[in-house]
This record gives sequence, C-alpha cells and structure tokens, in this order.
Amino acid sequence: MRSSAVDVSVNVAEAMQVFAPLGWAMSAVWPYEGTVRALVAAENGASTAQLDQMLTDVWNGEHARWMTIGTERLRRGGNAHWPFKADLWRRVALVDKAIAHHQAGAYEASIPILFAQVEGLSFDITGKAFFTKRSPIPAVDDETLAGMGGNLDVVREVCNMDVVQRQSLGQFSRHGVMHGRELAYDTKVNSTKAIVLTISAFEHWLPQSDKVALKLRSEHERQVAGKTGFDDNGRLLDDRGVPELRQVRYDLEGRYMQWINTGGREPFDVSRDISELASKYGSDHRRFTIRGENPAFWWSYELPSGHVLGWAARRIRPGKRPPHESWWWDAPTAPERAPWDDASGWAQYSGDAKGAWRPDEILF
Repeated sequence: MRSSAVDVSVNVAEAMQVFAPLGWAMSAVWPYEGTVRALVAAENGASTAQLDQMLTDVWNGEHARWMTIGTERLRRGGNAHWPFKADLWRRVALVDKAIAHHQAGAYEASIPILFAQVEGLSFDITGKAFFTKRSPIPAVDDETLAGMGGNLDVVREVCNMDVVQRQSLGQFSRHGVMHGRELAYDTKVNSTKAIVLTISAFEHWLPQSDKVALKLRSEHERQVAGKTGFDDNGRLLDDRGVPELRQVRYDLEGRYMQWINTGGREPFDVSRDISELASKYGSDHRRFTIRGENPAFWWSYELPSGHVLGWAARRIRPGKRPPHESWWWDAPTAPERAPWDDASGWAQYSGDAKGAWRPDEILF
C-alpha cells in the first residue's frame, strides 16, 4: 500500500483546481489512491455528485483512520505557553466528539461543531474570523500543503455562499447551516467535507500556533515579573524560566536513563547535555551550577526571580525501575552539597514533583 499522504506524482495543484471548488480542502494526509481515482473520474466527465460520493467513500473507508490522525496533529502546537496548548487540546477533543458523531451518522451534530472549531482556531491564531467575506484573512502559507493558494481560500468561498431563503438542498454552506437556512445540510458528504476542512485548517495554522504561544508566554512573563509568593499549588507566581527548565530536566533524565540502561552505549555527559538542552529550550546556561559526573551528579539553576531550582541523580543499577534515584531542590538559595552527602533542603517524591517543580495539568 502506498503512503497515506498525497504522493508527489499527483499534481496537487490540479487536484485543488478540481476539488476545492466542490468544498474539498486538501492537506498532507489526503489519500493517494482516492485522489488519483477521483482525478481520473473528473477527466472522464464525472459529475459533482459522483466526485463527492467517491471522495466521501474513500475518507470513510480505506482512509477513515486519518480523520482523527489529521486533526490530532494540532496537539503538537503551542508548546511555549501551557494554557494556550491546553486549549488546543480541548479544541481537538471537541473535534474528536464531532468525528464520533459523524461515525454514528449524527451529521446534524458533527457539522456545526466542526465549523465552530475552525472559526475558533482562526480567532486564536489571527484574531479574526475565517468565515467572513469582509476583508477575509489570508489562508495561504509557504510551510504547508494546506496553505497553498487555491485551497482553503477557495473552500472558504464555497462555505460562505449565502443561503438567504429557507431551503432543503443539502448545500455545503456554513452560512446556511449556522443561520438555520439550510435544513438538509446533515449529509455524510457534507460532514466528511467539514472534517476534511478542519484537518486542512489545523494543518495551516499549526506552525503559527507556536508563534502565538511564544507571544502569549512573553506577555505572561511581563505580567508576573517581580511578583513574590506562590499559588495554591505551591508554584512560583513569578515563574519566568520555569517551563523551559522543566523541559531541560525532563529530557536530561531521559538521556541519563538511556545511558544507564544501555550500559554506557548511549552517550551522556551532564555538562554537555545540559548546555545542549538549555540552548534547545531557551534556558540560560550561565545560570546553571553543575557538580559531579555521569554516575552521580547534581545541579542548580537560579531563576530570573532569584529563586533556585535543582535536580540530583545517582545511578542505582540497570534494570531497576527507575534505574536511578532523584532528588529535587526548590529554595531561595542554592544547595551546597549533594543530597547523598547532606539531604538538607533536598526532596524525594514518590509521584510527581511538588512546589515550583510541579508539572502542568496532564492533558490526556
């Protein structure tokens, strides 16, 4: 079986010219075989209804699992600011419910949910509505297949077609659906088009979601800078630098465990790896104080607020779960000794860490 994504041998621009005016938005997870068959059928004079049915059958048959996979990709975005990322996950969860409605044949429920989530994400990313005729936002980008010209911008025109009078024609019109003018919108074809549109819109806005998250995180840090004290969970109000440091520690522990469990075959050097991870996630490597070597090490990091976080690890033996011991530091001043020499101020947790190290709410 060929790759699930549109193959390079398919003329994507030609496919968009054929399918977008019918309300089908393309993306990187479009079915290869189904695209080829539909293009051949179009060249042989297939009607709009026949093409719609062909693509609907493909998306609900051999390619059905890619409905969820396509929309789930949005979960990758917004990493710089957890509250925004959490909302992206909630949006995907609503889309998952819409897909479940679709699979149950409840198209009257799936379609409005999907239109709403496309519009909502548009506001999140651009600050403006997607389904509008008045100064519409650009729907193109140079990073994704979905963002090619002639795709989302054309499908949007289809969805924006006015339905002024009450009708029961089954037209794929967002205006007709959301304003109660199209009373026969609840078809499998229209619901499939709405899912495919959502996949395409999510793909288009995914790269931009990271930029939005960075902006939101910067705004948050300006608001909390200089604040003292803790929230109800014991986390610092001035949490500048904390999310980045959590990522550094998380990845560092993963590398350390790999080094232990492979008997040293996987490379690990605490100073080098901290420097690499600090650069990757945006922590200031100059704020780290590192002591010890691979089998047992400890480090601390002075946050912009002046508060100090730290982590220590010591190998137990390969095969243990986990193969090492961990200690956490969370105090106004830096530790002076390793926890195996002097445990004062260090903490060990049976589950998730607490205080400033406490992880964000689990998203799944």
